[in-house]
Amino acid sequence: MSDSSHKQPICCPISGSSDIVAVEKISVKNLSQLYQKILNGNDIISEFTGSEEIDLYHCPESDLYFFYPMITGTEKFYEKLQKFDWYYLEEKNEYDYASKLIKPSDCVLEIGCGKGAFAQKIDSQNYTGLEFSQKAKDLAKGGVNIINESIQDHAVYSPKKYDVVCAFQVLEHIGDVHSFIESSIACLKPGGILIFSVPSYDSFSKYVSNFFLDMPPHHVTRWTDTSLKNLTKYFPIENLEISHEPLQEVHKSFYATTIVKLALFKFLGKDIRNIDFGITYKILDIVSRMIGKIFAKGLISSELFPRGISVVSVYRKI
Repeated sequence: MSDSSHKQPICCPISGSSDIVAVEKISVKNLSQLYQKILNGNDIISEFTGSEEIDLYHCPESDLYFFYPMITGTEKFYEKLQKFDWYYLEEKNEYDYASKLIKPSDCVLEIGCGKGAFAQKIDSQNYTGLEFSQKAKDLAKGGVNIINESIQDHAVYSPKKYDVVCAFQVLEHIGDVHSFIESSIACLKPGGILIFSVPSYDSFSKYVSNFFLDMPPHHVTRWTDTSLKNLTKYFPIENLEISHEPLQEVHKSFYATTIVKLALFKFLGKDIRNIDFGITYKILDIVSRMIGKIFAKGLISSELFPRGISVVSVYRKI
């Protein structure tokens, strides 16, 4: 898609292609109102630097979905989220998965390490965490080595240093995602392992309206399995495996409500939108929650669980 004005064309942040498809327009005013409801009345409109609209695009070449302009949250924004107990989870399925790939002798770098919960899950005695948030670093336990700097800066003086570089639920927050991945790979030894976990856009979360955590300024990209595999086309890495977590117990009602709501919307011939404050949505949301509670009780066995929200993709540096 080209821009007929003198402005630079909008390009995919991974492939660089300007052949992109507009998916949906999102009002910044509505987006700010959505966050305001969640953040106990805190207004974050200043995060959007005067923008009135944010668009969701899809790049067919890379299969990446991304928001533009790519407005990412300030530290002040994240400090608001860190007040919630659920924001930095001690237990994550991807932690267990990734820890099995790490040997005690490995030199490990974690980008966006939060308060260092993953460091407690591995046996490596040579761990470094990178984290922008000073408050998150202050919450770290057990003397974990955490540095307040970007991966781009770290790569300048730590090239080919690490056996494993990992980032859990970070990639979707990054505006300059190409530079982020490039610098992550630069820090790896030849043959080193790169581990990314992200929310999967191949999961049921794709059909959730008003899912504020999956929109700017929190998330600016959305990743499918295909987009994760396609990173090998643009960077010197090979994809070893992709693993989806099973539906987590805490998300059972969330999943059930989403499926019921989707069915009701399809029955009425309506589309699911990223933000929906309409009366029809409000009514269907109430009905879906009631039916979803019953539906969730039927998910009594893991055999009935679909894939969960998170996916882990593992690469080797070539």
